[in-house]
Order: sequence, then structure tokens, then C-alpha cells
Amino acid sequence: MDVRPLYRRATDHTGHLIDALSDDQLNLLTPCSQWRVREVIAHLVDNRNRLLNNLTGGTPAPEADLRTGFRTTTEALITAFADDALLETPYELLGTQYNAATALFVDFADTLVHGWDIGVAMGRDVELPEDLAAVAVKGISRWPEDGTIWGPGGLFGEKLPVSEDASPQERLLAITGRSPQWTPVGTS
Repeated sequence: MDVRPLYRRATDHTGHLIDALSDDQLNLLTPCSQWRVREVIAHLVDNRNRLLNNLTGGTPAPEADLRTGFRTTTEALITAFADDALLETPYELLGTQYNAATALFVDFADTLVHGWDIGVAMGRDVELPEDLAAVAVKGISRWPEDGTIWGPGGLFGEKLPVSEDASPQERLLAITGRSPQWTPVGTS
């Protein structure tokens, strides 16, 4: 499976939400309890810069506006990954050696989930593309249960229970520790 088209679609989906943010909305609370919208976007930008720096030795010039920074770093990463050889470049992730395609998959899933975080913080009813959510769940489900991925100090919160007939989006939210019923403070 080539993750690059999936990555492009996930970044477009999340990017549309980020592009719609007003300056005031950057301060909204998100389902990531320690982060406001601006910190979520900064996290996405930082992840892209880290990946770019480790794989290419450089990053785009910093942008004053995080929304622009998201687009700039996304485009730089997509451009870098146009080189098929980059996909097989060794890449260390959580102390284990993988390849860059795996690192891009992680960023794909992270981008998709954080797009939901940003959208619901804005008060929107976010529908993730079902096929992207299903692929993200399948990939994330393969990660080890050793405490580095889920729970305190992990990449995601504690997994939440989910019903057998849950949609791919509900499964993705649950596996990444998010409740689909989360609403911004002051709403019901």
C-alpha cells in the first residue's frame, strides 16, 4: 500500500479545517486535554519538520502563522516523498528501526485524528473519510501494547471501549483515546 495518496487526502481534509479557523478559534479547547487548537497545529507542524529534517536534512523557513506553516510543511513533505527511494530510508520511531513509509503512515493517522480534534473544537460535526479511518485503524492496531503508544506518556490516550458494529471513525477515535461525544466547553 502506498501511503502517499492517503496522506495527501488526510492533509487536505485537515487542512480545510485549519484554513477555516479564525484567529480567535486558535485558542479553543480540544479533546487533547493539554492542548488548544494552536498547540495541535504546532504539533502537526513540528512532526513534519522533524520528519523532513531527519530524512532530508532541512525544513522550510518557519511561518509566522501556524495555518500557513501547516500548509508549507505539508507541501514540503509531499514533495520530498515524491522520490520513491525515500520511502525505504531507515527511520527510527519509538526506539525501533522502521522505514520512512512507516513514519509517513504515523503522520497520516495523526493528521487525520487531529483534524477531528480541530473540527470538533470548532463545534463542527466532523465526518472523516471512512476509507481513511479504516486504514488508520488497521495500521494503528498493529502497534505493540507495551506502554509507549497508549496511556500516560504514550502517543495516544488510553484506548476506549467501542462496540462491535462501530464505524471506522468511531473505532479510530476509540483506539486513540477520544470520545465521539466530546463537545467543546460550554456546549451541549
